[in-house]
Amino acid sequence: MLTTIKILLLFTGCICVSGQSYPDTITAWKTKFAKLGGAPKLSPAGKWISINKFSRNATDTTYVAESLSGKNLHKIAGSATFLNDQLVIGKNRDNVEVINLKNGSKSLHENISNVYALTALNRYALLTRAKTIEIYDQSGKLEQLNNIEGFGINKQNRLYVVRKVENSHEIWDLSSKHIRCAYSTPHNIRKTDISISGDKLFITEGIKGEPDDQLVIVGTTGTDIKIPIPKLAEISFTEIQKGKAFLLEAKVKFDEIQKEDVEIWYGNDTYLGQDKLYFKAKSQKFWFYNPTKSIIKELTSTKGFEVKALNNERFFLTYIPRKDFNYLTSNLSPEDLNDAHIYDSFSDIFIPIGNFKAVRRLNRRKVHKTIFEQVISSPDGTRFLASTDGLKWTLFDVSGKTKRVIDKEGLELPVFSQDGEKIFFESSDDFWIYNLKKEQLSPMNIAHGQITRIKNNVYKNDNRAPSLSVQEPLLVEGYSLLNNTTSYYLIENRKSKTVIPSTDNRINHIVFDQKFRNFYTVEENFNKPPFLRHYSGAKTAKIIMECYSHDKSAKRIKQEIISFDAIGKKLNGILYYPTNFDPKRIYPMVVHIYQRQRQESNEYLSPNNEFPVGFQIRTLIERGYFVFLPDILYNDSGTGLSALECVERGLDRVLKNPNINATKIGLGGHSHGGYETNFIATHSNRFATYVSGAGNSDIIRSYYSYNYNFISPFYWQFENEQYELGKSVAEDKSLYLKNSPILNVEKVNAPILLWAGKKDENIQWDQVMEFFIGLKRYKKDVIALFYPNQSHAFINGTSAEQDLSTRIIQWWDYHLKNEKNIDWINQLKKDAD
Repeated sequence: MLTTIKILLLFTGCICVSGQSYPDTITAWKTKFAKLGGAPKLSPAGKWISINKFSRNATDTTYVAESLSGKNLHKIAGSATFLNDQLVIGKNRDNVEVINLKNGSKSLHENISNVYALTALNRYALLTRAKTIEIYDQSGKLEQLNNIEGFGINKQNRLYVVRKVENSHEIWDLSSKHIRCAYSTPHNIRKTDISISGDKLFITEGIKGEPDDQLVIVGTTGTDIKIPIPKLAEISFTEIQKGKAFLLEAKVKFDEIQKEDVEIWYGNDTYLGQDKLYFKAKSQKFWFYNPTKSIIKELTSTKGFEVKALNNERFFLTYIPRKDFNYLTSNLSPEDLNDAHIYDSFSDIFIPIGNFKAVRRLNRRKVHKTIFEQVISSPDGTRFLASTDGLKWTLFDVSGKTKRVIDKEGLELPVFSQDGEKIFFESSDDFWIYNLKKEQLSPMNIAHGQITRIKNNVYKNDNRAPSLSVQEPLLVEGYSLLNNTTSYYLIENRKSKTVIPSTDNRINHIVFDQKFRNFYTVEENFNKPPFLRHYSGAKTAKIIMECYSHDKSAKRIKQEIISFDAIGKKLNGILYYPTNFDPKRIYPMVVHIYQRQRQESNEYLSPNNEFPVGFQIRTLIERGYFVFLPDILYNDSGTGLSALECVERGLDRVLKNPNINATKIGLGGHSHGGYETNFIATHSNRFATYVSGAGNSDIIRSYYSYNYNFISPFYWQFENEQYELGKSVAEDKSLYLKNSPILNVEKVNAPILLWAGKKDENIQWDQVMEFFIGLKRYKKDVIALFYPNQSHAFINGTSAEQDLSTRIIQWWDYHLKNEKNIDWINQLKKDAD
């Protein structure tokens, strides 16, 4: 084999590639594709629906139409907001367009910073670049305020803005029929926030020359509450039982790690290195606030503890943050709560309750991810759920007494019914209901073997509310990992009905009216650009909006699902045919790997897709390639060896297709797929070439490294997460050695293209450099592309992404289609000569 090496150091400017005729055509071609995307919005009464149109990666237009028919179509620039069922307001950069949906009239406002809808008043407000706030209704401008500071806060049907008037700062309430000054202070206002119930305004003031700053709580009635808080403290609050009480927290974060001559890292430090900035506070205080009784009480007995509300005005959960944390899970996942206590704020005593562990849930890639909520409270604040083993949920009395262990593993996110009589459990096998009175758990028998998710959860990821609750009826999604199909069910009083039957289309979003009569989905498939569909009872589902005109050739795309056996499991692979497939010809094939990829089979094949990174399926099939995406799962042999078996068994199966040229197959992947590509390249002789991006080469070095993306030592990734090795290096060195690509780098026997961003803080770029150096030492054909200003994945549309995409296509063409007139690759030959 010709033994020559080349490394290219690339900057993010555009480059000119000589010796070929299409360096810019790929980018130009991709810009022609547009699609519907994002979550659609229904107007308050459900008469109108809007959805964004994306060109490349930006929202350039919003379509608005009648929700039941798709008729009376309007187009508005940028993203849009409904004002009741009468007006729609679109903002694009500094311009705001308002369309009257009754008569079609339009008005334009320029130099606008922000838009606020005042639904209850049927008004809207505009914040101008000149720092004025202008209030409008359908007849025109009503009022104006000047000297506005920052952006307003618009939540829970309330709108407040901060105004500077001479030496005072004023907070104006624009939510009433007659606007008014709700609060005035001579101090600087650092932050404002609104309670979930909407009747409390929390104001953080900075006070010059004083040792403390100040928190002010302004209610719709009554006297303002003022609390001294530490300087520069960030205020957060948890609302208990819809405003019955509040848990307030003031936290002062570390500004930065001190730049000293030496950094001291301790082996028993649970805040190692930079993660102190993210997880540990310089100082922290808590208060309990009861607005009805006008009680403010500082929780003085909780120094050094974290305090969580249990939706109860008396009892709170306390624990020492990250106590005994051993970095065996990601910092981005909630750690175990060790040595937890119930704090009785009335008696000022602590009640030991033990250790809680985070429960995990299965996602569509068949990967377990940790549920963010470790402790979930009932709506009435009398009970809460937590897990003592990470496998089963335990029901506790709010005072800490164990009520009952719910004796089933695999129950995932729990949600209380708002009447407090039931607990609903999502799972990876059906949907489950626990009757609190009968202490009985039973399945709904609607989604056996499917991943279920509640879609109308009241919680909506608002961490200011400690309770997860939902009011029936429930809209439940069922997703089949086996078939990559989705269904939706409406559940009430233990009865269910199918509102959207099983479909192999990918459903990206679903919205519905308040009475659960009309459902609207954004759907797509590999050969169908996203479209908006309406479902209603027994009526035939109807497409009410689509964007096919931008991709007329999509319907010609052909796909086949290939089944094969590997590592003792039934796996699938997705085979895409060349767009202009001719059964009399044979074609080269490119294989992309990561982990389980079956769920990608119904993703619309836009050339602008961000996954797979650096791997353009649509571009490849348009250029005459087969593309194959085999599933990869792991067994006890280890990550690399399992990937090798899965890929080769998938290859055995797919090569039964006589139109695939077995001598012209390339393999590629990014990140974890880059690691798998590196490993397979050191063990297989079945590929003509490889492309590996941002992949590990030495997994023992990576195991013992510090990951600055996750702000953590990285060994959790290998023991308990993506690599699924299940053991430490010390427990099984042989396992790690057998699955580390760098130890067999001399066995690579086909040309390989490596790439990485030099600002990658996930997989350090020098892991790619190490693999390159190994290949260089043993005189292998390799080129490495290093981008100085890029991180782990490149943003679509940037010059670096365009450059990388073009070079990868050229690499495949060079090695799989014998298009040899590409100078930057031919430089290998010139150097050898």
